[in-house]
Amino acid sequence: MDILTDKNVLLGITGSIAAYKAADIVSRLKKEGCNVKVIMTKSSELFITETTLEALSNNKVLSEDTSNSTKSNFAHLDLAKWADIILIAPCTANFMNKLGNGHGDGLLSTICLAFTKTIFIAPAMNPDMWNNKVTQASIDKLNAAEIKIIGPNYGSHACGDIGYGRMSNPEKIIERIKEKSKITNLSGCRILITAGPTREPIDPVRFLSNYSSGKMGFAMAVAAKSMGASVELISGPVAIESVKDVKTSYIETSSEMLNAVMSRVQDFDIFISTAAIADYKPINYSTSKHKKNENNINIEFTRGTDILKTVSEKYKNIFTVGFAAETDSLQKNTIEKLHKKNLDMIVGNIANHELGLGFESDYNKVTIFSHNGTKEIDEDKKTNIALNIVDFIAEEYSRKIKIVKSDAK
Repeated sequence: MDILTDKNVLLGITGSIAAYKAADIVSRLKKEGCNVKVIMTKSSELFITETTLEALSNNKVLSEDTSNSTKSNFAHLDLAKWADIILIAPCTANFMNKLGNGHGDGLLSTICLAFTKTIFIAPAMNPDMWNNKVTQASIDKLNAAEIKIIGPNYGSHACGDIGYGRMSNPEKIIERIKEKSKITNLSGCRILITAGPTREPIDPVRFLSNYSSGKMGFAMAVAAKSMGASVELISGPVAIESVKDVKTSYIETSSEMLNAVMSRVQDFDIFISTAAIADYKPINYSTSKHKKNENNINIEFTRGTDILKTVSEKYKNIFTVGFAAETDSLQKNTIEKLHKKNLDMIVGNIANHELGLGFESDYNKVTIFSHNGTKEIDEDKKTNIALNIVDFIAEEYSRKIKIVKSDAK
């Protein structure tokens, strides 16, 4: 039995040229064993016919004309109770903004308001519409409401523009729904995550730091929480809102991070170090500002404590996950760290601030390395990458627990 077998899926189609892909989505959902009902907004009827969707779904298509959709005066409630999953694909900027702001002015939007389970949306729009500040603000609201956003992809558009906004392909959409629908082995697990940069003060007005935004670490916290884990977060200085229901503490220096981690980590099952912790710190802190002069300033640095390695060596029962941002030789350097630090798993990515890769971006491309294999994750939003990584952690952690129990017999 597949993970989606016998699931009731309500597919909402909004007015985008990508609506033609909905036929493929319905077909794939049926092959997965789903019961599918389709709701079309008025504008979507310009791009695909009800006849096609009814033939593929084996159900009458529902429209915004409520008299056509059902005889019940509580159509939105009936359908919200029937569905296990709501998928809106394609989802236009207009509908995203409605959904993000809680508007209910049609059958599909009111169903979403009455729905208590997981909603997935696959955005499809022009790049400028995707990057618009209003749309991005709606995305933040959708994430806060735990509505799952699949894509969009980067590429050329029907209008001739190039950029993010292309709807993910149907195969990827179904794959993401299946990933989210898995029952993971993280339910009840205690996970400690570090995020963001550290700052090493040189004098009262200057510090040594890096370009880390903390977005990956916060995305990991959201993903782990969504999979049933009990999560705590320790973060350096970031400009990100705290994750709901995740205890978060903030530090500034690598020494403060070391103290915070070592005072807590023994109470956790899994330690995920996404933080970009400074490797070096000034030996002598100047209590007064370094003044400009004609000569060079010489500041001597010392190597800080490798927090992740310290945890892996002291607490061998804790499942340790590292992150490695490299500028070259990704596989060689990352695998070397996996073994040198005695980690269970490590996630590597090419990071280059000048090229807009990894640091400060909402997007990334990573490779996961463990002692049991490698997995590449193509360029995607960090929120989606985090779900893939946490799912991989669940599998590896489960494998390690089984080995430990077997050795104990």
